[in-house]
Amino acid sequence: MFKLIRSFFQTPKFIAGVRVNRFYRGSIDRVDGRVVAQTADGVLVEWPRFGTGWESPQTLCQQV
Repeated sequence: MFKLIRSFFQTPKFIAGVRVNRFYRGSIDRVDGRVVAQTADGVLVEWPRFGTGWESPQTLCQQV
């Protein structure tokens, strides 16, 4: 139970190479990004159509 509550307040962590999608205002606006790196400033993601850019970890979801 404690792990569940604690997870609500943690920043999501992504491993380099993992594929992600980005949510914006309740819908997915970018798909098939690949995580390059994650720092305290954010997640560096390489997008197929938009190039490389920094994203907030809270806006990303990992593809399964």
